Amino acid sequence: YMGLIGATIAIAGLSVTVWAHHMYVTGGVLLPFFSFMTFLIAVPTGVKFFNWIGTMWKGSLSFETPMLWATGFLITFTFGGLTGVILASPPMDFHVSDSYFVVAHFHYVVFGTVVFAMFSGFHFWWPKMTGKMLDERLGKITFWTLFIGFHGTFLVQHWLGAEGMPRRYADYLAADGFTALNTISTISSFLLGLSVLPFLYNVWKTAKYGKKVEVDDPWGYGRSLEWATSCPPPRHNFLTLPRIRSESPAFDLHHPEIAALDQLENAGHGEKALVGGKEAGK
Repeated sequence: YMGLIGATIAIAGLSVTVWAHHMYVTGGVLLPFFSFMTFLIAVPTGVKFFNWIGTMWKGSLSFETPMLWATGFLITFTFGGLTGVILASPPMDFHVSDSYFVVAHFHYVVFGTVVFAMFSGFHFWWPKMTGKMLDERLGKITFWTLFIGFHGTFLVQHWLGAEGMPRRYADYLAADGFTALNTISTISSFLLGLSVLPFLYNVWKTAKYGKKVEVDDPWGYGRSLEWATSCPPPRHNFLTLPRIRSESPAFDLHHPEIAALDQLENAGHGEKALVGGKEAGK
């Protein structure tokens, strides 16, 4: 957890030193410095990625819709990060600057971080916000159509850029050899746009016909405090103040037997454990 916070702060600090990687080809910036700083910002980004992977490592994963979106986020953001490392090198950047390679990289980073994470959050917190669960089948249809549509649209643009197709051109010659990959990208872009329709239908169907969530935590293993109150929460948030004895207060509330074992284990490392509101051993 502390490593993730440190990496976030490091990215925020380093981000003010990498802006000139957009200007390599102008000849007006100090290439060694800005190239080094752009490579350097990949380090805390990598720390974040391995932190997320480490959180899931050897875990008992279940791939409900929010987890599918989270996995899609990791895959897409990885592609964006790796192509960013390529663009950090001036010789490589000179070759693909102002080409569709840059367009593809930008969309992998922005779309991969924002849209996939946003849909994951929508599906995860929707029952908490509205008191009704989104339909799982429609959620998975939305994910797969958007995932395939997105990667079909932008993955091939890396190859188009490497082959020399410039961005911001309205047309190109058939003799340029870009037609096949552009056709794939265009068809996939329609699929990408259509992928939003199942989500909108899901929202309408859930609002009109969805069953009301009767428990505080419909997922079963929520950790943070919002899962310790009803769906949706009352105006005053909690009927009674929840006990906070660890980083996972909602989990402790719904699974006290596991929380007690964790506290006893911590007590073995010199910490006092609370079982049933009393210190262990008393």
